[in-house]
Amino acid sequence: MKKKSFLLLLVLMLMVPFLGSSQEETQEVDHSYKPMQIRLNEDGSKYLRFITWHQMWLQAGSEQKGLRHSIRRSRVLAFAQISPKFLILTHFGLNSLGAGNLTANPNSQTANNRSLLFLHDAWAEFALEPGKLHVGTGLHYWNGISRLSNQSTLNMMTLDNAGSGNADGRLFPWNNITTSDQFARHLGVYAKGSLGNFSYRVAANNARTNIGSLGATPSFQVNNVDGAGLWNFAGYFKYDLFDKESDKLPYLVGTYLGKKKVFSIGAGFFHHPDALAVGDLETRESVTHFAMDAFYDAPLNDDLAINALGAYYNYKYGDTDGFNSGGLVPSSGSILYGQVGILFRKAKLMPYLSYNSQNLDFTPDNSNELGIGLNYFINGHFAKITAEYTTGSKGAIGAESTNIFRLQTHIFL
Repeated sequence: MKKKSFLLLLVLMLMVPFLGSSQEETQEVDHSYKPMQIRLNEDGSKYLRFITWHQMWLQAGSEQKGLRHSIRRSRVLAFAQISPKFLILTHFGLNSLGAGNLTANPNSQTANNRSLLFLHDAWAEFALEPGKLHVGTGLHYWNGISRLSNQSTLNMMTLDNAGSGNADGRLFPWNNITTSDQFARHLGVYAKGSLGNFSYRVAANNARTNIGSLGATPSFQVNNVDGAGLWNFAGYFKYDLFDKESDKLPYLVGTYLGKKKVFSIGAGFFHHPDALAVGDLETRESVTHFAMDAFYDAPLNDDLAINALGAYYNYKYGDTDGFNSGGLVPSSGSILYGQVGILFRKAKLMPYLSYNSQNLDFTPDNSNELGIGLNYFINGHFAKITAEYTTGSKGAIGAESTNIFRLQTHIFL
């Protein structure tokens, strides 16, 4: 029944390009996009820009009953450039709001925070050497350890983030998510810039207070009172062999839809000294992660464009095997990830495949996951519909495969 529901949704999605078309139409509708931007001077070099987006899901799967609707993301972002020397940015919204976490009266809400907006980013940035060295401070998204750890949710090639299925290491590009950060954002100081086609971003952050229960295995024991595990450090470095990518904002593009020729090779790290306590508060271990990746996105000819990404992640939570971090990446170990998609430019269709294999110490067997999807770009990334089927199994002995069917509508302005 679930498969029939999803197949019906997929058929409807494929019919969208033909709905509303008429042989009698004589005038093309103007779908061109103009940024929501307020000029603060005559030449537009000083401005205030707004971006807003919604992503809606219909989902069915082997681990749930019935077809579920949810708001995957609802966001508002604003940034102002009122001088070449400084920039300010604010970003707020909510994630994953569904029937199971709606609140009858948000004014009296206590235990559930899904239906309330929260702060994603809030930083101010100064250009010490414009283009080459910018320094900022606040709640920021200038992350290690990989391209996907810094990706934008506005223009992903796949339906959603890598690791959004049922594998053990969920949302694995954000290596420390929900442990030392506020949902992939840290409170700290960063520096970023470019030297030719080489670009860098490094950060020193105050970790979120996160005190676990002491035991034989490590637990996070970040304590701002005594300063234990207070700081962590991160960086990501990449080189663009062809077109240079913008680093004005931290959000890296998922696919340019054949409008650029980008081949980027990158590597990054995350290091959190004394983040873990083992047995007592005096015995400390550190968290260290690193990753390497390669990204290729380019037109093949007038009709086709390609997107491909490969990445390797290595996670180390102290020296004790089998440690569960309490976050969405559950263990020390390594993960291989790859994705490839082909854009049929005239048809505005982009089928794709994604795959990850997770060799984590916390589980006896590897966890593997395959995604098969299709994008229909009504108006590029500004309005698109994506269908995706994901299948995979966790690393527990005898774990059975689970399946997820998703249909997403995405609009941003």
